[in-house]
Amino acid sequence: MKRLGTILLGLGGAVGIGVGVAILTHTGLAAVPWLVNVALAKLGLMASGGLMAGGAVSLRLAKRREQAALPRASASETRP
Repeated sequence: MKRLGTILLGLGGAVGIGVGVAILTHTGLAAVPWLVNVALAKLGLMASGGLMAGGAVSLRLAKRREQAALPRASASETRP
């Protein structure tokens, strides 16, 4: 689960960086109107955010599973 989360976060970052570079360099599909290129850029950024959110949720679930597997301290052990 941790590995999947890390991969999704990295992939989301890569997609976001790629879309950002395409926006800054005014790169787009040549045969389509500018409005379609803007829509594609927005969809790309939303996809990047979705991938990163999925990765963060996956990492959180993995952390929760690890914490649930740890033994709990009794009340007498925590008191001085």
